[in-house]
Amino acid sequence: MTIHWGSSALLPDFSPASLFAAGEQGLWYDPDDLATLYQDDAGTTPVTAAGQGVGRILDRSGRNNYATQTVAADEPTYQVSPDRLALAASDRLIVTVPVGGFVGTMILSTPQGTAAYGVNIPAGSYDIGRVGGVYFPGNAITGQLIRNGAMTDAEIAQTINYMRARGGGLNYGGVTNFSSFWHGQNRITSFPIIDTSAGTSFVGTWRDCSGLTSLPLLSVSNGTTFQQAWRGCSGLTSFPLLDLSESTTFLESWLNCSGIISFPSINLLKSTNFQSAWQGCSSLLTFPPNMFDTVTATNFINAFFNTNLSQTSIDNILVSINTAGTSNGTFNQTGGTAPSVGTGQPAIDALRLRGWTVTVTGGY
Repeated sequence: MTIHWGSSALLPDFSPASLFAAGEQGLWYDPDDLATLYQDDAGTTPVTAAGQGVGRILDRSGRNNYATQTVAADEPTYQVSPDRLALAASDRLIVTVPVGGFVGTMILSTPQGTAAYGVNIPAGSYDIGRVGGVYFPGNAITGQLIRNGAMTDAEIAQTINYMRARGGGLNYGGVTNFSSFWHGQNRITSFPIIDTSAGTSFVGTWRDCSGLTSLPLLSVSNGTTFQQAWRGCSGLTSFPLLDLSESTTFLESWLNCSGIISFPSINLLKSTNFQSAWQGCSSLLTFPPNMFDTVTATNFINAFFNTNLSQTSIDNILVSINTAGTSNGTFNQTGGTAPSVGTGQPAIDALRLRGWTVTVTGGY
């Protein structure tokens, strides 16, 4: 699925309702349509003014997949300019996804940005707003559409433009703190190319997005911390060659990314902390040479715990850390292959002479 952001222009008479004209399942929530909002979950008291809680939103797709909230404290609040469902604390509505679920496309519009994702949402309860009452990529919903089945690039572009015209942000380009934006969004199967270039903090940004099998080449060169950024992304089988050269910590960044087989040669120059960075990457077989040649970090505690490193890869890691010439660090490896006698073990000897504690497969 190729995502087009398009222009602000709409095709004549375009409405997202047309995406369901052939009986497609899904939902479309439009806070710009005040007639679809109610203060109570039963839908008896209409929302009439800004500041009122929203306990029910009707589904404009025609499929009657409305969303409700029975707990007043967890209701989103209707706000204007733009019309939106403002989210605070644990605010969310809940929709009951029908039998068969939704396997297709979700377009989510917030004041910070509007983006299209591939999704696989099973039948049952699904949160609209803060996932589990905690995480959401922004602070309000200006529109949300999910359609079962694929959408064309043109349909995606027109829907994005429709939502932008009603207050949705363009492409997240003004966001500097992406912490936990997509944390727990485990129903997302594909991620769009959005503008993350202003981002500095990516703490837990994609944590537990276990449905993702790949990530696009995003612009994250201003990011200074990626702690737990991809933790629990167990569906990833590879990782893009991102520019992570400004980050100072990778604490648990790829923890339990159990599907990653090989890792690219990424610039990690400024990091001082790799504790548990690749721990639990139980399929990780291949790791490049020279990754740590100029890195001053000495904290590799459990960094390669429970991995599947080949002998060449563990040798690459140990030789590179030794090349950096640092002292008094800690390095742990379990799983995979033991370091070689001719390459890996001499690197361990040199590290230990400089005060390092080194634990590797094979017990050398």
